[in-house]
Amino acid sequence: MQRKIYVNELELGKECEIPLALYEKRLHQYTAKNGQPASALMLTLGDKTGKIAAVLWDNAQNYHASLAADQVHLFQGRVGEYRGQPQLTINKVTPLAAAQIELDDYVITSALDREVLWRRLAAVMQSIQEPSLRTLLDHIFDAPTKRNFTMAPAGREVHHAYIGGLLEHTLEVVAYATSMIEEQGRYLDRDLLLTGCILHDIGKLEEYDLQSLSFQTTDRGKLLGHLQIGAELVAREANRIPSFSAELRLELEHMLLSHHGLVEWGAVQPPKTINAMALHLADLTSGRLGQFSRIISNHDTNNGSWSNWDRFLARSVFVPDQALHN
Repeated sequence: MQRKIYVNELELGKECEIPLALYEKRLHQYTAKNGQPASALMLTLGDKTGKIAAVLWDNAQNYHASLAADQVHLFQGRVGEYRGQPQLTINKVTPLAAAQIELDDYVITSALDREVLWRRLAAVMQSIQEPSLRTLLDHIFDAPTKRNFTMAPAGREVHHAYIGGLLEHTLEVVAYATSMIEEQGRYLDRDLLLTGCILHDIGKLEEYDLQSLSFQTTDRGKLLGHLQIGAELVAREANRIPSFSAELRLELEHMLLSHHGLVEWGAVQPPKTINAMALHLADLTSGRLGQFSRIISNHDTNNGSWSNWDRFLARSVFVPDQALHN
């Protein structure tokens, strides 16, 4: 039996037969050289080792109708390159039965022990002294929410895009905010800031379909986004706590709605309190370093010291040899 191969083992110029999850598909309409309308099926495929773009030229419309996204199929084709990125040109697709699939091969999971991470986050919650905020956290993090929180990604592609990613990212945001409190915390409200850090991405539990191989975005996520979903959840739960002041609730809602920093980055408002600004900076630091870490970990040393162009950062990244040996 032929050994199974993964995305990170694909070689440019080589023919391959590989089972991959179909994450996204898009029918691209264009005009052929003979002047006739034509179409190609653009795909995003992958497994636990990474993703790869793919294109299918023949019978694109039929495949677009028949190929189910978020399922695993057997793809045959040739590994090429398009605009500096690997691209698989598909010539055959074969359906796979559920018995032929190992789901663990297609869902990336944090390398860290999620139960250990959760205990760390729970200890931070226990350290919150302000009674209303502590009660709010207790209300929100019931058993189902805890389970989903430890399973959820922090994103689909940009950073911490794997099971347990949200938990990792949240702890990083808490750690950066704690450093701010220690270094420049004269006007920061520790309990409020750390509560905001813990809850800032809580809306992602509804933004993403946590049963999906590729964490597809839900209708609610597409229409509202996790900032709005999270702020609504906080407002609803805070209203159930008689001692929760309107002023405290207002600032906490603002922190969640503004934590992306800029309107063009998805914030409803820019941060307008010092706690909101601290949350934004802590979130941004975790996210940006996560992006760089992703690029470094996926870097192919055969391509020299510079990564491929990253569309999210809009740059290539220099990867010194020592970074790969840390």
